[in-house]
Amino acid sequence: MQRGMRKSRLLAGLLPFVLLFTLGAFSWPWEKETPITVIEESVPDLKLYTALEPVGGRLRGAAHPLAKNLYDGNEETVFTDTKEREIVLDLGKLHMLGGVRFLPAEGEKETDIDRCIGTAFFVSRDNRTFQKAAVAEPLDHRSYTPEWKELMFGGAGEFRYVKIVIPAGASIKEVEWLAYPDWTYTGRVGNQQWNLRLCAYEAQRPLDARVIAAAYNPQGVMKAMTVLEQTFLPGEDCTLDLHLAIGERQIGDSYRVMAWEKSGKALLARELRFYDTQATPAFSMSNLFSDAMMFQAEKPLTVWGTAPAQSRVQVVLTNHQGERWREETVADTDGEWEAAMGSFPAGGSYTLTVDCGGESKVFEDITFGDIWLCMGQSNMDYHLLGGEDTIAYLKSRQGKKETNNPNIRLVNLWTKGTGGAGGAVRNLPIGYVHPAWSVMNHEAASYCSAIGYFFAQQIQKEYGIPVGILNVAVGDTEINRWLPYGEQFGSFSASDGGLYYNRILPLARLQIRGILMYQGEADEYRTHLSTEAYRDALSGLVDLYRSIWGEDLPFYWTQLTRYKSDESLIRQGQRLALSKISNPSNAGIVSLMDIYGEYESGAGNCREDIHPHQKQEVADRFLRYAKRDVYGEEDVLASGPTYQSMRRMENVLELTFACSGDLTVLPQERYADAKGRAWILENKMDAGKPQEFEIAGSDGVFYRAEAELQGNCVILKSEKVLHPVKVRYAWGAYPEMPNLTDGSGLPALSFCAELEE
Repeated sequence: MQRGMRKSRLLAGLLPFVLLFTLGAFSWPWEKETPITVIEESVPDLKLYTALEPVGGRLRGAAHPLAKNLYDGNEETVFTDTKEREIVLDLGKLHMLGGVRFLPAEGEKETDIDRCIGTAFFVSRDNRTFQKAAVAEPLDHRSYTPEWKELMFGGAGEFRYVKIVIPAGASIKEVEWLAYPDWTYTGRVGNQQWNLRLCAYEAQRPLDARVIAAAYNPQGVMKAMTVLEQTFLPGEDCTLDLHLAIGERQIGDSYRVMAWEKSGKALLARELRFYDTQATPAFSMSNLFSDAMMFQAEKPLTVWGTAPAQSRVQVVLTNHQGERWREETVADTDGEWEAAMGSFPAGGSYTLTVDCGGESKVFEDITFGDIWLCMGQSNMDYHLLGGEDTIAYLKSRQGKKETNNPNIRLVNLWTKGTGGAGGAVRNLPIGYVHPAWSVMNHEAASYCSAIGYFFAQQIQKEYGIPVGILNVAVGDTEINRWLPYGEQFGSFSASDGGLYYNRILPLARLQIRGILMYQGEADEYRTHLSTEAYRDALSGLVDLYRSIWGEDLPFYWTQLTRYKSDESLIRQGQRLALSKISNPSNAGIVSLMDIYGEYESGAGNCREDIHPHQKQEVADRFLRYAKRDVYGEEDVLASGPTYQSMRRMENVLELTFACSGDLTVLPQERYADAKGRAWILENKMDAGKPQEFEIAGSDGVFYRAEAELQGNCVILKSEKVLHPVKVRYAWGAYPEMPNLTDGSGLPALSFCAELEE
């Protein structure tokens, strides 16, 4: 207990009610409703705080056997579990709660401690209706540490029961619920009095002061006021008892405490304010909001955040011509609010101003455009400083000119919060110190997703609209981390969800134009997913994300390139997912079977490097889909030939493809590097014929097949297979000649299929 009391005085001395008092102040009735600018001195003349103490209780219900470890006062004992757990504590009576502290524990891996992110804290009067009071949010660029973390509510409230929801895999040593023992109500309903006890200390000189406390209803109208004359002396602490006859309590009532020297000089670094709001959050907005932000054009704009319950929030969007769009809303009983602002065309420069209780948040240089989410692992996160080809572009005259483009905006989570979160959060792992959005310039481009950059540049250049990039990709991540923990997707069960929680959910209320995805390598070399499992995971991911942003949201992903490790099963899963998603419109898969990396060997070449160069080519192939589905160019050919069906005629298989024009073959230089060309010569392969087809009988043994093209069909046969029932194309780690194409000039997807008898 003493540890909590000592801690509380230190923090409360900085902000009484430990951050319940927010910056700014309510206006007096005779003042105009304009925000008050407070200039802080390095050392205030006086400090005020209120006591804040941990309160304990007993566990309720069939608590987890280790639940007692959270409240036993022993920082060596740990609670952890493989499943999400809810633990309820009965405090024995009503307490004026204002915050909670918890002590994370380290896990086996360095990133395990980040599983504490998303831990949620709830309060209740009756053990039936709980409301969320706080959530452990991501930190700014850092992982959690095994140190006490304090989460203060946005207002005080009387509660008896408290609940903690601990994410699966999170390890916590101790939890302390914090209450204000010296702040109480007296009197009957409708005729109540607030008794506020404050402690003053560190007077810088003898002060003859006047302390004023005032109460306001949720509309900001004063209900009561009291004035206390008090002398403060250096080196002496002083207790102040303030009593406010407030009449009837209302959710959303607020209280303001001020201190002046009789000469009229303000004595505190800032006026003190708290809310009687049932422990709902303080006024805040997602850290996604920042200067240089982009909103999605031509889609409904929502502005959202938290505020003390029943607080009024005003949202104003202003353009450079002075036109204003204004909406006013009220925070609900859980402290959530949002304002629907309508839809806006691409372009423009706007200022967004959000006001609540005298506090203002202002965001400037906002524009509207098309926002694309780039997700996956390192091949999507591969930035322009990542390879010789893209570095050369950055250094070129063209690159130096093109990278400075204010019509491209960027949110780049590169290297930030890669540990993920154990549960749902509202903020991205970027903190508030550094703005989420940046205008594209040479520095920003250097660490921008190369695929995202080239994709955005081409859209901006061809269609003249601003483009936003949300780069949320994280290298070396399996698909499991992008799906919510515990959800079942066909044969696949998600068991992590860390990146879904802290990189996808915080974006859910921001409208976007579409999603680009390049992922799957980690599911070959680490999780070893079967084709069926990856198919179900990917199709489930597409359906889930579309449920967030719209069922026909454009969503495109790549099939993996060739590599020294065999990724055929994942490629097959990526292909089959396209036919399993709920809505096939505005979806597509990009074939990369011809990509070899431009460089002959080593870095950038598919044979040895899992991060092949030619990212601009990948971006161009994504762009084909976008042009066709989003930008109205119906004649654009977005994909190469796609396998549809087959039939057997004695010892021959006839495969039918959906294609543009007749089937043909790619020129050798499109798919063969130096080693490939040497292999073709050595094996006397005919580059003018389709290659890399194999067929098998019922024994499942595959043999290379002779292939002949006839319109949209491929005829296959092999002397070693008399009754073929199976076929595969471009299968294995590094097929040397994946040359099937059509009028699009794009390569066919790798595939495997079996004859349906």
